[in-house]
Amino acid sequence: VQELIINKDPTLLDNFLDEIIAFQADKSIEVRKFVIGFIEEACKRDIELLLKLIANLNMLLRDENVNVVKKAILTMTQLYKVALQWMVKSRVINDLQEACWDMVSSMAGEIILLLDSDNDGIRTHAIKFVEGLIVTLSPRMADSEVPRRQEHDISLDRIPRDHPYIQYNVLWEEGKAALEQLLKFMVHPAISSINLTTALGSLANIARQRPMFMSEVIQAYETLHANLPPTLAKSQVSSVRKNLKLHLLSVLKHPASLEFQAQITTLLVDLGTPQAEIARNMPSSKDSRKRSRDDADSTLKKMKL
Repeated sequence: VQELIINKDPTLLDNFLDEIIAFQADKSIEVRKFVIGFIEEACKRDIELLLKLIANLNMLLRDENVNVVKKAILTMTQLYKVALQWMVKSRVINDLQEACWDMVSSMAGEIILLLDSDNDGIRTHAIKFVEGLIVTLSPRMADSEVPRRQEHDISLDRIPRDHPYIQYNVLWEEGKAALEQLLKFMVHPAISSINLTTALGSLANIARQRPMFMSEVIQAYETLHANLPPTLAKSQVSSVRKNLKLHLLSVLKHPASLEFQAQITTLLVDLGTPQAEIARNMPSSKDSRKRSRDDADSTLKKMKL
């Protein structure tokens, strides 16, 4: 049915929408998860449907079943970007749209709070949501790494400063606050091995895609290396150290790592990385020269402004 009414004949979508959404209260977990997936696909096809469906998604985010909540977080990771893009494109915002965006923002805030959930799986999904939120609510730079499937995603630099409803500065502050929450989560003494591994990867992605946060990421890695959580088993400690090494090497390759090379190299040596491997992962001098030239250009631009 989903294939038919979303991909084959979207004109049927309106007729069948209510019937499918009615299954959100079904006893079956798989059916409730299906409804969430349907909401995501329907809204990607026609974002106006979010006005009608956001309340349903909000209810499913509070479901008593862990797997349903995880599915809702995954869907919000996608729909937050789509909803923001829609708001930015709309120069005239009506009351319904305003209420819809308020609910999207409020749900994003609730997912950040799920970093404190009792469930490991929910926390892992919340980490990935927060990573995406930070990347969306910060500007893409000249040396930002852009994963291919995210090339057309919205980010802060695409938001006009004079938008009648979406406020650039407010979103920028929200992005920075989300990073603070993630960093705070990282140093929790009872953090699980799986959550820690996910967070290490998320921070590396953030550093490469948003180099203005590289300093905070390197600092978090240093703190973690010096104070590994006491709750980790011996095998988990070696797994975390291995992951930390891999992510440090991936960050080192980025041209923006230049000013942090001493700190990164010290950490890598402490983690037992051979000098030859460190040298292999250094950014090429060409990248570094390009970065210093770009920095000079942006400084000039600021002076002209």
